[in-house]
Amino acid sequence: MKNKVIRNLWLIIINSITLSRLIGALLLPIIFYKYGNSVTALIVLILYLTDAIDGLLARKLHLTTFFGGAMDAMCDKLLNFVAFILLGLMYNIMFCPLVLEITIILINYLIYRHGGNVQTSKTGRLKTIILDIFVILSFVVISLPALKIYIFTNNIVKLLINIFSIIIVVVDFITIIDYDKKYKLVKNDPKITHIKYQNRKRKTINDIKHDLFDTEYYLKHKNESILKQFYK
Repeated sequence: MKNKVIRNLWLIIINSITLSRLIGALLLPIIFYKYGNSVTALIVLILYLTDAIDGLLARKLHLTTFFGGAMDAMCDKLLNFVAFILLGLMYNIMFCPLVLEITIILINYLIYRHGGNVQTSKTGRLKTIILDIFVILSFVVISLPALKIYIFTNNIVKLLINIFSIIIVVVDFITIIDYDKKYKLVKNDPKITHIKYQNRKRKTINDIKHDLFDTEYYLKHKNESILKQFYK
């Protein structure tokens, strides 16, 4: 996008959509306890839709950045944590995906520490789609008994929640296996260059700010170690 003003405006819009997911995740427990399952289900649907919208806009307008990617990942994880905690308080089986999501974060951290990049694998992207769908369905299902629909008894709802949880757990396990392979590759592959930070000069704050929001820089360096981006 050549016009700098329009580019910056779209960046603000896209990042605001991402940050709305952060704010929504923090407010979700209050909404849940104050307004109940039905309103929470609607808010959850909206929040997960923002995940698709900001990513689509960033790609279509060629405005992908390190800042956008980092914020998107952080907001996604926070929303997932809050959603699984709320679901887990009603149906304990939903704490299982929460534990696995934390495990995935820890493996990603190890990948970054050993020279990994920010690129998500196809397995990870598929996992995200499946998780989003079944988290949304879980909140929708728990709101159905209030509608007095005969077929959706508490036992049926519990059965569906158990099925949804098992599906999420399965895709989480597959993702963990995939990310563990990536971690071992990054850790052991001699072709991967690890940075000797003591011999490198740190970037200035202005340099980091520029690189965080510059699309060309992101496209050029997205396959490099994320830690490398803090050094010249």
